[in-house]
Amino acid sequence: MIGTRISHYQIIEKLGEGGMGVVYKAQDTSLDRLVALKFLPNEFSASGTDGSRFFQEARAAASLNHPNICTIHGIEEIDGRKFIVMEFVDGQTLQEKKSSLSLKQSIDVGIQIAEGLAAAHEKGIVHRDIKPENIMLRKDGRVQIMDFGLARLAGASRLTKEGTTVGTAGYMSPEQIQGMETDHRSDIFSLGVILFEMFSGTPPFKGVHETAIAYEVVNVESLPPSSVRAEIPPDLDAIVLGCLEKDPNERSQSAKQIALDLNRFKRSSSKARLSRAMPARSAAAQPVAGVADNSRMHGSMARAGWPIVSGILLLVCAVLIWSPWRESGGSGLPVMRFPIDLPLTSPLLIGASTVAISPDGRHLVFLALDHGVQKLFLRPLDQFESKPIAGTEGASDPFFSPDGQWVGFWTNGKLKKASVFGGAPQEICDISYMRGGWWGPDNTIYYGHINSCVYRVSANGGTPVAVTTLDTANGEISHRFPQVLPDGKTIIFTSKQNTISSFDEAVIAAENPDSHARKVLIHGGSYARYLPSGHLMFARGSAIYAVPFDAKKVEVTGPPIMVVEGGMLNYMSGDANYCFADNGVLVYVPTGGSIATEVALYWMDRQGNTQPLTNAPRAIDEVSLSRDGQKLAMTLRGANDDIWTYQIGRGTLARLTFGGGNNNRPQWTPDGEHIVFVSERRQAIRLIEKAWDGSGTERPLGNEINVDIATTPSFSPDGKMMIYGHAGDIWCMTYDHDMTSRPLIQSPSFESASCFSPNGRWISYLSNESGRSELYVVPFSRQEGKWQVSTNGAAWGMWSHDGKEIFYHDGKSMMKVDVKSETAFDFSSPKKVCDLPSSTFNVYDISPDGKRFVVGLTQQSKVSVSQVDVVVGWFDELKRKFSQINK
Repeated sequence: MIGTRISHYQIIEKLGEGGMGVVYKAQDTSLDRLVALKFLPNEFSASGTDGSRFFQEARAAASLNHPNICTIHGIEEIDGRKFIVMEFVDGQTLQEKKSSLSLKQSIDVGIQIAEGLAAAHEKGIVHRDIKPENIMLRKDGRVQIMDFGLARLAGASRLTKEGTTVGTAGYMSPEQIQGMETDHRSDIFSLGVILFEMFSGTPPFKGVHETAIAYEVVNVESLPPSSVRAEIPPDLDAIVLGCLEKDPNERSQSAKQIALDLNRFKRSSSKARLSRAMPARSAAAQPVAGVADNSRMHGSMARAGWPIVSGILLLVCAVLIWSPWRESGGSGLPVMRFPIDLPLTSPLLIGASTVAISPDGRHLVFLALDHGVQKLFLRPLDQFESKPIAGTEGASDPFFSPDGQWVGFWTNGKLKKASVFGGAPQEICDISYMRGGWWGPDNTIYYGHINSCVYRVSANGGTPVAVTTLDTANGEISHRFPQVLPDGKTIIFTSKQNTISSFDEAVIAAENPDSHARKVLIHGGSYARYLPSGHLMFARGSAIYAVPFDAKKVEVTGPPIMVVEGGMLNYMSGDANYCFADNGVLVYVPTGGSIATEVALYWMDRQGNTQPLTNAPRAIDEVSLSRDGQKLAMTLRGANDDIWTYQIGRGTLARLTFGGGNNNRPQWTPDGEHIVFVSERRQAIRLIEKAWDGSGTERPLGNEINVDIATTPSFSPDGKMMIYGHAGDIWCMTYDHDMTSRPLIQSPSFESASCFSPNGRWISYLSNESGRSELYVVPFSRQEGKWQVSTNGAAWGMWSHDGKEIFYHDGKSMMKVDVKSETAFDFSSPKKVCDLPSSTFNVYDISPDGKRFVVGLTQQSKVSVSQVDVVVGWFDELKRKFSQINK
């Protein structure tokens, strides 16, 4: 966006990213002033809740007029892009400056923060995320509080439900961590943490990871700042400790009073008085063995004994948190809830299974974007930083080994594993598509398949072996998300039938691989996981449910109850987004609701201008335009996808397929009379042809070969040949004759999106052979020659109908190369056609005259989130929930 113009704002530079937005420095050309513009990031989910928080921030902060609070000038929207216009603050964050502040400067900063909070609290506004990163120190010395993105207006409808937390670990109050009701006193606790850090140079609550810090915030009384720096006067100790009381009723009740107390101390303390007091204080601060200084004790711990007590507490905390407690299924931990914020540059991608925690709870893995490339990220929970795992481009479905040292995942037709300690991933076996994995204690990996049963394979590599059986007589087409029960044999999994429209209607079953004895455990749900607490958890709709379960008898022993709102069930694939560690730590995506992606179709011209193409947004996946430009064939998503046709002039939508498995990737035949599509048939995926108006019967094309469900077929101009994807390669079928197939392009790389040139002499296709997806052209004949026509990545490619141009896009811009191909293939350097109106636009097809493109804007999509929620002591809480029901 740098250098672009939004309305009357000229974007100058990017200032940074915060909990709810990306901020740019801009010039207001109307009023000739510098401002800051805060946008919701394109990668960030624009769900209703996120939008409410965004505008709640603006409304809350805009009502404040105080020198210590950043001024909001207004809220604007241009071309669907909503942003807040705010005062440009020239300075540094307190996080950057706090280590260099003197005690006197720290007191001045504390006074200004308290005065700003007092002004907000007087208007009923609670910040709820006071931390050094949200405090700006201007060059003129003024302190300003930023980012009221987590503020809650007193008396307004809560955006954060009971039992969840919003804030940053280490600065949250005990009531925030425990998911209790919060008010202005929660900000006062956070202010106390900041004052402690500024005065002493160290935080009051320490831990090797967020969970340990949260434990201290809730359970361990803070020592006074003077326990770290002996020169801190008792009056400042009292102010800080008053802010850090665990019980809000015993805590300092007013930010205004804190500002007055700090001001009073500032006025009464001269430099001479401080210099006289410091030597005496230093001597008095020396600990005496075995003596508790009760006058300096807060709570029950003597400062003199703190190093020993602190070490013991940290050791006990670590034991509590990391001990597996496998046999009892309990953790012995107090129940705590807190979020783990993810980098806004790497939001969690929702689609497949996206989160996994190691059995010992030490490592979290999640699926995110790294500079636009889908990768797995590793977050050691004793650190604050998440890093991408090398070699996991295109990965999904992560799962850990029992010892927590390896992460299994699927990518580009391969099952692989990567060490948490680094190094290149290792291949295990080939898998066309995968739906969920589980690593058993005998070093065997079990995985589900998109259109088959559960398989197992050695984690060291080998040939996969089927271990469950599909009940095709009852419409079963897939077994997904397996887990092996403690007996080491019985497998639980989600069963997909060819009649369901959503995975809310799926079945969770158990099967013994030896006898193939089958039990249906749950009707209506997906992604079941057995917990050592004696429960099954599963996803249904917008929530996670649990049910008592006897693992020995393989029986459900009670009714299910909703236990967590969230989990993000993908109603199209059955994936859910939660995981647990053996010590009772639960991690889940907090956003409730199923993934519901709707796409509005548009015409886009070569200048990037758009106009509506269809009459309403729908759950569209792929779109193909007929040769006459008058009709569309499209996939409408569901648990079983179907092909529909749309007549542009009439605005009529008609269904072409009716379940029986997934049907997608439609393509018009050259004569415009039929549509060829990829379809599930029993345990294979194959190509099917059907008249576009639904008349007649379907015609299978060729033998039952496992055609890639992610590739669209393409026809030669004479209609005699058809190319398609198979096992990551490009194959060719004699469409007009005996339907025989042969490989056309085979390589260790992943090829897709193959497309004939209009004269039939060339083929374009995408390949990741360079390490990222690029567009290539080769002769259709077996002649030599291969040309890479894109230079900065490509996500889609298609020839113009006259064959003189090849179009592709790189996710941001529509690009083209000019082509001369009468006798030999010759092409120009890539040229920019136009910017895509949004990064959420997909390009599907080109009009017959080459002047317009069929594009789709994702309108209602929950595809990424910026945090995951953590619950410690989850097994014990489950037991309590069910014991309360049984009373």
